Amino acid sequence: MEKVCNITDVPVGSMKGFTVKYAYILLANVDGKFYAVTAICPHEGGYLPIGKLENNIISCPVHGSQYDVTTGKLVKDVTFIVKTVTGGGSSDLTSYKVSVKDETVFIEL
Repeated sequence: MEKVCNITDVPVGSMKGFTVKYAYILLANVDGKFYAVTAICPHEGGYLPIGKLENNIISCPVHGSQYDVTTGKLVKDVTFIVKTVTGGGSSDLTSYKVSVKDETVFIEL
């Protein structure tokens, strides 16, 4: 397990990006529970931590793909026009196991 941050660094309803062992990680706090997924959108490389988090759904700031932060699953792909122009759609995010001990958040890479 790799240390990411203190629990107070990511308040309930927010998300933040971290670099852990050369991996870009997005850590989200949904209703007091922490979830970690890759911070880079697989569609066009958008940096998800600057996107929008609503409940458990992350929206990519580049083309609007949406992902469930609790599972990493793609829930809304880019539009047909964007797929045509960019050469394809998106895919699921990698998700990571998260644990909290002594007010510190850890992930398993």
